Amino acid sequence: MPPSAGSLRIAFVVLHTSPLDEPGTKDAGGMNVVVRAQAAELARAGHRVELITRRSDPGLPDAVELAEGLTVRHLDAGPARLLSKGEHESLMEPFGRALGEHLRVDPVDVLHAEHWFSGVAALPVARELGVPLVQSFHSIAAEPGSPLTEGERPESPGRISGERRLAAEADLLVAVSLAERDTMLERLGADPERVRVVPLGVDTALFRPCEPGECAERRAWIEHGGSPEVLVAGRLHPLKGFDLAVAAVAAIPPGRRPALRVIGAPPPDGDDYVRELHTAIAEAGMLSTVAFDGALRRAELAERLRRAAIVLMPSHSETFGLVALEASASGVPVVARAAGGLREAVIDGETGVLIDGDDPEVWAAAIAHLLGDEELASRMGAAARRHALNRDWAASAAQLLEAYRELLAG
Repeated sequence: MPPSAGSLRIAFVVLHTSPLDEPGTKDAGGMNVVVRAQAAELARAGHRVELITRRSDPGLPDAVELAEGLTVRHLDAGPARLLSKGEHESLMEPFGRALGEHLRVDPVDVLHAEHWFSGVAALPVARELGVPLVQSFHSIAAEPGSPLTEGERPESPGRISGERRLAAEADLLVAVSLAERDTMLERLGADPERVRVVPLGVDTALFRPCEPGECAERRAWIEHGGSPEVLVAGRLHPLKGFDLAVAAVAAIPPGRRPALRVIGAPPPDGDDYVRELHTAIAEAGMLSTVAFDGALRRAELAERLRRAAIVLMPSHSETFGLVALEASASGVPVVARAAGGLREAVIDGETGVLIDGDDPEVWAAAIAHLLGDEELASRMGAAARRHALNRDWAASAAQLLEAYRELLAG
């Protein structure tokens, strides 16, 4: 179906991770959720949307139609296999050439690059074709030696200069939080007039509290002496602080210690970290009370979230922290690090608890306090649900579309 009057042709460029990958696998995470959700809403509103990524498997077709007006496009650049994240820097130029070849045949009105790999690849194409480039970073490099790099991989050699170039040359920068906006201004020297904050949404029908009777089995289990469950989810990577979650739960005395559920899978270079987590769990005597679920489909994640007593977000850095909002929509309080966008995702003392630093004893005390005060936890869970109900993906996509239209008009 051709685009209707007033509709746009929009291409999201995602070089290093496929929008088809489940979050928590490979290098897929919150960015994948955001891109797919916003793209789906834009397509539903009548726009033609392509999600353009690299072919990482020779069996992938050139195009996968996800819905009317929404297509994933695979371009050839580098070997058709899974690569570690850092290897994609060498593919920016060949991916950019493939992107230009595709867009000369199938033009768009707006190019929206996700992450700096995609932006550096797309910038020359946008200039050649006269198409405005919108840039989202999702994470921003810290200066070498900065404590903000704790837990992160060694930076790709060109990342800092690449991000600064994009901050200076992209037509519009989109941040997911005020914290990310401030980072763009302070660390990258971005022009505040070219930065737009587009808040994230959450699917409050999928992520919802337990309905009457739905969690009765777990409540009965706890009433008869079973342990409540705390949950941590994301890519199994040091940046996400899973080791702190393990240490915090281990610091709670065994008689009061909750079960810990870990959801996610390591990126291609993350096996060593997973082994370290298993070693720490064994040394703490927690083998029987920790469950590793691997990466789950969204519906399975939603079910696990609403059955948890607390969700932990110990990430060293988050531009927002989408899992925190999904936990809130599930009516579950969040204990999170007071870092980056988590300060906006969690309302301290109302929808959860924000903690400075990584002292396991401090985290353990916060977890134990919430587990021991059912009234407080219930009150926070209800407030969290109300907070999440004010956020949805249709509103997020509408703000993104408004930014596109202002850019095209200007």
